[in-house]
Amino acid sequence: MTILPYPKSRRRAPKQKIAPAALPIAPPSGALLNAILSYADISEDIGGGLTLLRVSAKRMDDAVITQSLGREAARLADVSILWNDDESEIHTVLDAAIPSGVEDFWAEPQFELTDLAMAYLDEMLDMEARAKAS
Repeated sequence: MTILPYPKSRRRAPKQKIAPAALPIAPPSGALLNAILSYADISEDIGGGLTLLRVSAKRMDDAVITQSLGREAARLADVSILWNDDESEIHTVLDAAIPSGVEDFWAEPQFELTDLAMAYLDEMLDMEARAKAS
């Protein structure tokens, strides 16, 4: 009896490991942009005929805004609009939302000095104090 190998078509391809990606955040809706244009109480002239429009934290709590936007009202803190004064149109929409899965995006690295490092720093401070005293 002869044993034949499996044909190539029956061999399984190796599974590729895919790194988990951060969930994308939906772009701001038209209703959100209209709310910013209508209720923006922070206006900063940045030059070149452009003005940055934002809604302040105090204004975000307004019931009229939160009811009209629903869940998307929380995005008001993340979205700003660059308004072109010369053309009277939106130049750019700035979205500072951080995708989920990247919670520590802005966190700075933390470290702790060892006892040996602390002793070294103390010694260096003593040497500087002696050098200034002389």
